[in-house]
Amino acid sequence: MAKAIGGCCECGREKDTMMLRPHHLLDIISGYGHGQKFKPHPYGHAVHIVAQAVLANLDLEMQFVVAADDICKPCTHLQPTGQCDDVVGSLSPRVSKQAYNDQLDRRLLIYLEFPEHAVMTARQFLQIVDKKLPGLEIICAHPKETHEYRLKGLVDGLRKLGIRSA
Repeated sequence: MAKAIGGCCECGREKDTMMLRPHHLLDIISGYGHGQKFKPHPYGHAVHIVAQAVLANLDLEMQFVVAADDICKPCTHLQPTGQCDDVVGSLSPRVSKQAYNDQLDRRLLIYLEFPEHAVMTARQFLQIVDKKLPGLEIICAHPKETHEYRLKGLVDGLRKLGIRSA
């Protein structure tokens, strides 16, 4: 995971604050709720590393961005410009993953009612998410994934983490 060295004048990011797209944390929680095992991916992104860190410590501080994050940094599809060159192949016609994810994360930030670059712990983020369920799953379900399946994964993940009571 790339970490800022010292503070960042532009965005206020503190040292050791994880940069994360909102939908990436939701993907991790939903996958965890469905019993997913997080393993290295052929693209080389860091979902497995970030998932392990978050699931082990919900008090990790994160800054939520609409840009390449600590999951994206080692991915083979991340270009030197900071843009992803991959496509969402499950949509027809195919759509740029960069444009799709940017739009998704902007909608999530509006729905969750906090600005881009907001800094909070994973626990604080997930407490906000818990209050927005049901409803949030309509925004963040993957193409060809039902809202019900996404909701179940999020709810079960929040329960496993002790955010939502049984």
